[in-house]
Amino acid sequence: MSDQAIPPPVENKDAYLCYNKADRDWVKDLAEQLESETIDGSSNSRHLSVFLDLWDIDSGESLIHKMNEGMKNSRHVITVLSPEFMKAPWPTFEWTHIVCLDPMNAQRRLVPLLLRDVSKDGKERIDLCAPFRGLKYLDFRRKEDFVPIFRELVCRLRGQKQERGVLRPPLAGAAPLVRGDGAEESWRPDSVEEVLLSNLLPVESLPPMVWGAKTEAREKSQVVALVKQAPGFILKEGRLYTFENLESPTAVLRAAVNLQTIDKPIPTKVWLEHDDWRKWLMNLLNRCLAGHLSHLAIKKEKGGRYFFRPKDGQNRVWQNGNDKEREVAAIKPNLSGDGHFWVHHAARINFRRVGKSVFLQVEPTYLFTGDGEIPLEGQSTNRLSMMWSGRQKNPDILRNLVFWAKTMARSGESITIDTGGQPIVVSAVPATTKVNVGIEGDAVRIGSLMHQLDHELDDAAKDVVVAESEETEDEEVTEDIGEN
Repeated sequence: MSDQAIPPPVENKDAYLCYNKADRDWVKDLAEQLESETIDGSSNSRHLSVFLDLWDIDSGESLIHKMNEGMKNSRHVITVLSPEFMKAPWPTFEWTHIVCLDPMNAQRRLVPLLLRDVSKDGKERIDLCAPFRGLKYLDFRRKEDFVPIFRELVCRLRGQKQERGVLRPPLAGAAPLVRGDGAEESWRPDSVEEVLLSNLLPVESLPPMVWGAKTEAREKSQVVALVKQAPGFILKEGRLYTFENLESPTAVLRAAVNLQTIDKPIPTKVWLEHDDWRKWLMNLLNRCLAGHLSHLAIKKEKGGRYFFRPKDGQNRVWQNGNDKEREVAAIKPNLSGDGHFWVHHAARINFRRVGKSVFLQVEPTYLFTGDGEIPLEGQSTNRLSMMWSGRQKNPDILRNLVFWAKTMARSGESITIDTGGQPIVVSAVPATTKVNVGIEGDAVRIGSLMHQLDHELDDAAKDVVVAESEETEDEEVTEDIGEN
């Protein structure tokens, strides 16, 4: 994103507080609490900032000019509704200004809070007019509800979605199964409910903000030379982008950027909605993934496949939790009788956007190397890995998918990927869907798959003969991420 593509954001406040003087003390307490929160909940991130006339308009300054400037430079305008508010001229000037710019509140800048529905003298009830009559407001009328409603307000300012309720045990039970006409014919599928597993792992949460700044670096190696063990980043059009808070003094990537050009962070959800930025966001997510896998004895080659490396020149055996150990990198004799080669468990793993959701896609495969590090040359080896992947049956494919998910999750319930900011959290359970046809009695127990004897690498190596190619090809360069 160049300076022309992404002009620096003009807003310098997260919220403008619009209220009546009758509620000044309550609003001041609210402002102090808001500015005690950070943009993503991390102690190292920047604090929220609000425009409050008590703090941001000095004596002798033009009220109208400062109020217009404050509203223009704030991402949200918070209105504190009360009977006194609805009748006062200054608050009316403020909120009508915002409504004129966006009558339907399509940009969601206007955030109404209902503080009181009765005036302080008890003589008048609030009379909500448009637009407040048609907008959902945050209800602060009950003191005991302050904390949960305040959290909802902070989520709004952070650009986060509200958490959904927890899943409970079902009460309705299963729907009755009804067989259609002609179901007795053997070639028809059975009318049974079946769960289909995908090779997509649902992303549970993403870092809320992307930070950017100008940099002199044009290659990743130039950044790595300046910053050891750098978190995920990408370089685009003379700028560096990362999930790490570049304004934090502890941010390691500050060493690779021009500190005077650090932009205000852009919400991740904005990147997802923008056609060009979305591709860059997927690139940034995949860079963070590569860093995560580099700590698991897993290497990425230029073709995009991740594979297990040997262990000190010997076969590598891997175990997830209480699952059966399995050989993931093994040396095999060449059937030509001359030398050896290596066969590795491998996978293509990338973040993908499907609809409005983000998933981690896992495509298990095999990879063959001559020395345990560099993939064998030629298209024949690619065909060979595809051939063996194609020979696998559904339980084999599922076993490998679950194995890779458990490996990335380090046997936990979720895959937690460090980004330098808030982590990427991915479910280790594949996304599923239900269909109302299938094969009755056909079921696979995932847990038992991981305890089955595994001879896959032996089977994959049976017909492999390594020979010098008659064609001259450039050596495939691999990206060695390293191993801790």
